[in-house]
Amino acid sequence: MLASGLLAANPTYRWVDDQGVVHYGDRIPPEYADQRSDVLNRHGVAVGSREGVRTAEAREAEAREAEARAERNAQQRRDRVLLDTYLSVEEIRMLRDRRLEMLQAQLDVTASTLERLYQQLHDLEMIAAEYRPYNDDPEAERIPEDLARDLAAVQGSVLDYERTLDQGREEQLRLMDRFEADILRFEELQAYQQRRRQ
Repeated sequence: MLASGLLAANPTYRWVDDQGVVHYGDRIPPEYADQRSDVLNRHGVAVGSREGVRTAEAREAEAREAEARAERNAQQRRDRVLLDTYLSVEEIRMLRDRRLEMLQAQLDVTASTLERLYQQLHDLEMIAAEYRPYNDDPEAERIPEDLARDLAAVQGSVLDYERTLDQGREEQLRLMDRFEADILRFEELQAYQQRRRQ
């Protein structure tokens, strides 16, 4: 980043070599081109800087460091929330159990509805079996449109409720895993705080 109007036509650069020795010149040697250098005006005052040409490895290392820093910050935020929200492991378990009970109640309603839909689908399939294309008899009539619509609607509902039930069960597992991780982390944080107080 350069300050406009403050540079001579041929700027002077200042850089540091591998041994920590400061160098000045109107050109930066190729072996130092990948590192930062200062741009000096004719009075030797730094008026800007020149970012080096970073290698792919350097860019990847910076990206990894930025990702690790973001993860550390996110973990610190999660830790603060844990410590600010709960006073004991028992509180975490109580909340977990309440959340799991609520989720199980929803799953029970979904499973009950699905059972009714299975019965409804079975009844419709029994009726549809008398008609083409479900009946191979060449004399069989084509299925009435309203029956075909009802059959398709119930089949769609069955698929939707099955999907909802599967997602709910997966959410149960995720919820248990999240709370288990929270409990372990809370215990670690409490032990750390206790060691610091001693």
